[in-house]
Amino acid sequence: MTGAQFILALPCGSLAVPGRALRIEPEPCRLLADGPRLWIGEDTPTVDLGEAGHAIGILFRRDGAQQVRDGLETVACSGLEAASQLVGEFWGAYVAILRMPGDELALLSDPSGLFPVYYSRSPTHFVATSDPRLFERVTGKSSSIAWSALRRFLAHPELRTQETCLSGVEELVPGTLHFPHENRTQQIWRPSTFISRAPYPRLEDAAHELREIAIEVTGAWADALGSVAVAASGGVDSSLICAALSEGAKDFSCATLSTADRSGDERAYVALLANSLGVNWTERIYDPTGFDPISPASQGLPRPSRRSFVRSIDALLADCAHELGADFVFDGNGGDNMFCFLHSAAPVVDRLYAEGPGRGVLETLVAMCRATEADLSTMVRASIRRLRRGVGGERPADTRLLLADGSAHAGSDLMLSWRELDFGRQSGKRDHFELIMRTRNRIHGLGMGPRRFSPLMSQPILEFCLGMPTWLWFEGGINRAIVRTALSGVLPPELLARTSKAGPDSFIRRAFDYHRTILRERLLDGLLERHGIIDRKEVEQALATDIASRDSIIYRLLDLAEAENWARSWT
Repeated sequence: MTGAQFILALPCGSLAVPGRALRIEPEPCRLLADGPRLWIGEDTPTVDLGEAGHAIGILFRRDGAQQVRDGLETVACSGLEAASQLVGEFWGAYVAILRMPGDELALLSDPSGLFPVYYSRSPTHFVATSDPRLFERVTGKSSSIAWSALRRFLAHPELRTQETCLSGVEELVPGTLHFPHENRTQQIWRPSTFISRAPYPRLEDAAHELREIAIEVTGAWADALGSVAVAASGGVDSSLICAALSEGAKDFSCATLSTADRSGDERAYVALLANSLGVNWTERIYDPTGFDPISPASQGLPRPSRRSFVRSIDALLADCAHELGADFVFDGNGGDNMFCFLHSAAPVVDRLYAEGPGRGVLETLVAMCRATEADLSTMVRASIRRLRRGVGGERPADTRLLLADGSAHAGSDLMLSWRELDFGRQSGKRDHFELIMRTRNRIHGLGMGPRRFSPLMSQPILEFCLGMPTWLWFEGGINRAIVRTALSGVLPPELLARTSKAGPDSFIRRAFDYHRTILRERLLDGLLERHGIIDRKEVEQALATDIASRDSIIYRLLDLAEAENWARSWT
């Protein structure tokens, strides 16, 4: 399959007529009528939920991870009961259109966020879609930029909110039932349900469970999406995907990207990984001249949420996939955050509250010193501060190169906000969930974009990770200890011992330098400057940055360039 597309139009106000059946239309342009109408893209999987409604996307049974390809006769007749059943007994990447009492339709976006759904509301219709470009085909009106929202996004680029950067377009909250006619929501999937509680698992037992879940999840996605190439680095996250596919007897290959210098060259690790599993692999070298400074990586999305340089990554991985005969590329995006890559005293304090003073707390104290490379006195002081003050405040807005106008506050419409959830005294678990939510803009799902997929964000893995105490992830003084233990005996020790990894930094800096003139023209004479979003003087000064300085402002400039190119693509 190539992805999943749909668009749903529900009459509201005086046009809403109770009892009208949902009608499937062959073209999106015919949806605005006097009854609920749905268009589904070619090759988009659907599941008939009987009297309860329909599901669009991919759905697996919780027991056995078999894909549901036809109807589900066992789904409850009530839409509300069906929502709870879908979240509890199934998983995948889907949106369910459910029939509620009084024949009202409601939408459930699955908890993983792997199938984003966007919606807009007019005086006559509620319209929801997986592809924001389809709004114009339905309404006949071009989408416009919400400039204040764009500025808020640029000040908090890691936060995914219900607000998008297109006027009047919002995103459904994963795991939440949305009632369009009443304009209200009801949370069905609750992260706090899965928070770890005593008795806490042993490391070996947790690792065994993760291994079994990973085998089931990656295998299910491979069966559903077609032949797979894994974007591998030899790091923990992509190695888990490879090992799980191998243990599940699934065919796959590996692709890796490298910088021309040694700083971002992980080919030796990928060769070790691929050879140990007996799979083919191929490589590509980043070329700074091949970076496109004017085309947005976020083309068609409702926010400039993808980094500008990932367009080069997309192209190189697509070329690798073509060589390897793969339909989709799996990546380990989100893995660091999913697997609790904290650098704080939170696990020490969590264990103290959970077990009281004792040997376990001392073991975690020493483990966190090793994992963070902090000395004992520093970690003790950090633990005491956390005990006294509790969880730290919110991260400050990134206002670099932006004009100050007071609109940098991110607002309160976060996707599954960690601020409102009850984690008890496990404040570290709050930090862990915040990490997971902050990676939402970096994952690849079934919706728009390249043929990439991020299986580590799947609901069974998400729920497992939420259920593990923070200190267990650092047992033995190494990060992501549960994953490393799960891979023990499957992968070479040299891979499991890695605690750092390379990246494309030198490529990004050289690409910036090579295209500096074009970037200057785009930013200083573009839409962001015209609408008072960027500080022209500061941007001009930043554009003169020496790439040898290691200054992170280069990444900020490229993010602004992505926002500029994205905005031009919508105007």
